[in-house]
Amino acid sequence: MFETYETLIHGLLEKGFGSVDHWLSSEELVGLRKSLLLRYNDDLFHSAGIGNKDNLQMIKKIRNDHIYWLDAAIANPCEKEFLQKVQGFVNHLNQTCFAGIHNFEFQYAVYEKGSFYKKHVDRFMNDNKRQFSLVFYLSEAWNPGDGGELLLYSDDMTTTIQPIPGRMVFFRSDLPHEVVTSNIQRLSLTGWMKSI
Repeated sequence: MFETYETLIHGLLEKGFGSVDHWLSSEELVGLRKSLLLRYNDDLFHSAGIGNKDNLQMIKKIRNDHIYWLDAAIANPCEKEFLQKVQGFVNHLNQTCFAGIHNFEFQYAVYEKGSFYKKHVDRFMNDNKRQFSLVFYLSEAWNPGDGGELLLYSDDMTTTIQPIPGRMVFFRSDLPHEVVTSNIQRLSLTGWMKSI
């Protein structure tokens, strides 16, 4: 994984984001997709909000996807393996870049047809612990016209990331970004690496 870690880091430094395909093996991708859909079909997801703690708000015109927070204590074997892989990346960042990452959190997200998340940043105004954002795309397929692309805004440039199954994106949590309207069901696993 060393080369993958370095590709992500160099991308972050050179372009403002890193992206790789096949971070997850085919088996891991299928396993996480099944885990997401099992929880979704069991009605364990809830409407996503904006803000945090006492500032949490449900504003459908800004964000209308559904989420489920991963809990390591009740994670299944596939999810535990995923979290261990992320820990490996955290260890590399801390050892080579002195990133100061203390922990991380992840949530499954389902964007049904017509769902979106308007331009925002992941770092909260009242809590700056989120340092890096990660997105893993879990859908079974994606084709041009399906929507759900990730737009990253840096300086005067906008970068479009296609939500291709198995793709992983890594960027600073204060980078403005948005998810454009999805025309199909879009599945992802999103997380944040946090400082103390």
